Amino acid sequence: MIDLLVKRTLSKEKEAILENRFLSLCQALGVPFVQAQEYYQQLYDLYHEEHRHYHNLVHISNFLNLLDQYKAQIEAPLLFEVAIWYHDAIYTVKAKDNERQSANLAQELFEIYLDVPSLEYVKELILSTEGHYPRIEKMDTYFFLDFDLSILAASTLTYKLYSEAIWQEYKTAYVKLLYKMGRKKVLKNFLAREKIYFSSVFFEKYEETARKNLKLELNGK
Repeated sequence: MIDLLVKRTLSKEKEAILENRFLSLCQALGVPFVQAQEYYQQLYDLYHEEHRHYHNLVHISNFLNLLDQYKAQIEAPLLFEVAIWYHDAIYTVKAKDNERQSANLAQELFEIYLDVPSLEYVKELILSTEGHYPRIEKMDTYFFLDFDLSILAASTLTYKLYSEAIWQEYKTAYVKLLYKMGRKKVLKNFLAREKIYFSSVFFEKYEETARKNLKLELNGK
């Protein structure tokens, strides 16, 4: 099982740690401090939108913690981290292009600080979360997708909190019956895959637990 948090907000202390981390990342990439502060405020505002019960800064914090655990296996950790911060920056429940909008935002903001291959790397990681299949067959992409779906292998209690948080996000746009129909389709699609996790380490450690949680939710338990 993976130790993850599911809640709407972090403590002020943890938010301050996240802010400092983002500013340090920007500094490493050559972004001026004042510009980096503006970037962070924009992200902070986006991830604190009223409808976000799961796709918020807590999710970003969980994602970053996993990066720290597996950083030695990541080819481009700084760029990987940029993709983490921006992969859910744009999140509208009924929109079909959240991932593309998020990738575009990251490219617009960092295009004067990153070269074309680096921008493409960030874009491909973010766009891979659309459907959760790797657009490029490489280990960084596998880890990015696995970290993003790590919640599926959390404890039963944490997983239930996650599934309830997803419903809280969607209830702003869908009635419960339609949501349940769509959610069941998503769960069945994941269970029909040969693999939920693409990296060997996540597949070996967490695949079984993830499938158990998905089946429990599908069966209404």
